[in-house]
Amino acid sequence: MKMLEEKKARFMDLLTQGEMVFAPCVWDCYSVKAAEMCGFKAALLAGTPAAASLTGTPDLGLMTGDELIGLTERVASFASIPILVDFDEGYGDSPLNTYRNVTRLVNAGAQGFTLDDGMGIRGCTRMGTVKPGEHPYELVSREHFKAKLKAALEAIRGTDCVLIARTEVRVNDGFEEAIYRMKMAEDLGAHMTMINNVRGIEEARHVAETCKGWKMYPDIVSHNGKTDAELDELLELNFNLVTMHFFERAAISAMIRHGRENFRNGNTVYSDTFDTGLTKEELAEIGGMNGHRWLEWEKRFYED
Repeated sequence: MKMLEEKKARFMDLLTQGEMVFAPCVWDCYSVKAAEMCGFKAALLAGTPAAASLTGTPDLGLMTGDELIGLTERVASFASIPILVDFDEGYGDSPLNTYRNVTRLVNAGAQGFTLDDGMGIRGCTRMGTVKPGEHPYELVSREHFKAKLKAALEAIRGTDCVLIARTEVRVNDGFEEAIYRMKMAEDLGAHMTMINNVRGIEEARHVAETCKGWKMYPDIVSHNGKTDAELDELLELNFNLVTMHFFERAAISAMIRHGRENFRNGNTVYSDTFDTGLTKEELAEIGGMNGHRWLEWEKRFYED
């Protein structure tokens, strides 16, 4: 629960101001706090770390919509930056499911969300253990996807929540079908589009030839120490939301490193003397999520 007086920044405002929104993937209040302290202006509540931390399962549709919406409410009510949500297929095959669940997601505090053309079945075919053509990834038709997008747009009517239409169709039917579906979504009124597995600036340019509006570049990565795309180049092509996964690996590797040292030594000397590189003020802000500030705030209720 936030008790801050300042107004939270709006994701839509960042986009209309022409900013590049560079957002890390998060899964709880601690990871959001880290994102805030690093200077990021938004964060994406991503399926893979959310499922792993909340349910101990992979991102295969095992986490329920109720679990994700509940997590969104907790994280968004805490965060001082806009929270976007990886909402997969909307947690139901019917446009009515989409309408109801998107309404709940917005009420939970999401300022933007992805909605894709997949289905709840996200098993071995999505993870690449079945050869292409043997059993294609379960996707909905163009018409069904259009109906779900229209339902999502109706659910956010009158709000400034951003619909990010996402397609997974490239793995089944190729790049051009993916571009077609995103142009279709753009024409329907989706605020932003995203083709999963777009990689590199040349593919980004190809998408931008057809999709002229706001676009999301999914999960920027590096190879041999070189990034697959530069942010300024992407922004010129209207890819103004770029996400990335790194907090998960940073968090688990640090916990294991400290845990092994403390377990071996039988004490916490290693952790207590470890140079975090943070200032005293930053450590205080994280410690107990700043319990002193909450106690000072509580005193107001005892004042006459």
